[in-house]
Amino acid sequence: MSMKKSAKSAMSAKSALRIGAVATGAALALGATGSAYAATPTASPTATASTTGGGRAAAAQARLQAVQALANARLQGRLATLHALSVAVSDSKYLTSSEQSTLANQINSDISGLTALQTKAGSETTAAAVRTDETAMVDDYRVYMVMAPQVRLTEALSAESDAATTLQKAYVALSDLLAKQSGGGTAQQKSQLADLQTQITAAQAAIGNEISVELAVQPGPDASAIQSALAPVRSATKTAHGDLMQARNDAKALRDSLKA
Repeated sequence: MSMKKSAKSAMSAKSALRIGAVATGAALALGATGSAYAATPTASPTATASTTGGGRAAAAQARLQAVQALANARLQGRLATLHALSVAVSDSKYLTSSEQSTLANQINSDISGLTALQTKAGSETTAAAVRTDETAMVDDYRVYMVMAPQVRLTEALSAESDAATTLQKAYVALSDLLAKQSGGGTAQQKSQLADLQTQITAAQAAIGNEISVELAVQPGPDASAIQSALAPVRSATKTAHGDLMQARNDAKALRDSLKA
């Protein structure tokens, strides 16, 4: 019996050693695995914040550059328009020297101001600041709404004034010719001569002092007010044009009848 017990005890001891060895191996394996996982690098909160901050900064810079590029294009468009208007003023056949001087001074002032604003917008550090510059570009200058119409309207009204003067001279000449006709001309000729004077007078009344009125219009944030101020001038210009066309037709018909 004692020998059997000894044999069983020996076998139990060997089994215990095997189980212990397996358990120890498993523990070591688990420990190694845990260490391997622990050694895996992970993004630290500081690194993540730094990456996010860098991305935001890059996006803000890209947005700033895009806004600046758009503002620069808009400014260049206005400067190109002003340079074209400057040429039109200097080459005009109808503007008086005073009108040319007034328009040229305003155009040059706008060119100087917008050039400075272009430099300012290009050196801004935020998109909001560039947009503020764009607001000034529109409200403080109004190249398309004020300056360009002022040049066109002044040119048109000055041309119409010249046409009225020429037609008035034609009226005097035709009146003299008609007076030499038997009976002072036919009833139709007399009617044409009278209408010629009526149309000339109406055109001159429409032209009036509209040049001074439209040159007095100033840029500003209220676009509706600007349009309202220029609307009567545009209407007067159109009315004068119609009157002068009718006067020209009267003069031509009367001249042709006197030649017949």
